[in-house]
Amino acid sequence: MIIDGHAHACGAYLTPENIEKYLAIHGIDKVVLCGGEPNSIKNYAYPMLSNLFKGQKLSYFFNKIICRVTKMNHVANNIDEQNEFVFNLSCQLPQKVINTYWANPLDEDCIHKLKEYYPIYKFKMIKLHQCWTNFDISCEQCTAIFKWATNHHLPVFIHLLSHEQVVKFVEIANIFMDTTFIVAHMIGADYMNDTLKNENVFFDLSAPQLYSLDILNKCMKNFGVQRLLLGSDTPYGIDNIDKVRKKLIQLSLSDNEIALICGDNIANSCFEATGFNNF
Repeated sequence: MIIDGHAHACGAYLTPENIEKYLAIHGIDKVVLCGGEPNSIKNYAYPMLSNLFKGQKLSYFFNKIICRVTKMNHVANNIDEQNEFVFNLSCQLPQKVINTYWANPLDEDCIHKLKEYYPIYKFKMIKLHQCWTNFDISCEQCTAIFKWATNHHLPVFIHLLSHEQVVKFVEIANIFMDTTFIVAHMIGADYMNDTLKNENVFFDLSAPQLYSLDILNKCMKNFGVQRLLLGSDTPYGIDNIDKVRKKLIQLSLSDNEIALICGDNIANSCFEATGFNNF
């Protein structure tokens, strides 16, 4: 089972027809989908910057660019509509699309919306993105989201903005020991090695342009292959699934280890409580 654990409902994943085509070409069985740029068919080609810049600072620098672009394009204003759009795609492709609800902690009605739409959308994951909505992870609204997600056995996928927020995330994750977190792009994994106690924290390998093979290898050795998850971040990067697989092959992993990363981990650990085989 190959699962793209991180993608957006735009570009190659904008329509049911394009989703089926993309999955077939790349040998992917299911995709974990969240909102993206409304009605955008654009796919973004990024150079392998990780071949030139080896440290984690590249991710933080790229975050600043994302913040600027999203602020200029006002895409965060469409989060509610995009959640509905992703739900509709999951209805059209129920065996292939795993829908994610994008929560905005800056929205005063955030928790109310989670309660209202969960029975309707039946989403399987909650997403938070600090570059799209610049919240502090230690705020009361985030705490409420984490409690709600834990009570409903839903994993929380989070894109962290800065080293300061990584430090705060570790403090929060070590309090919410029963909450499953997925850290986008392994951001801050180097710091977490010595500080993270929560074994329910997983690391997304999407955006291979932003992390070196050395960073991937260190994350694997520090946390184990059981806590790494395949992801593409489509449409932000062309053929990212294939590029991540290439990095995994370079690490000389066994077929079983690659199978864990490419689908078994997210199915058996992140979605186990929600009944993965039912969607």
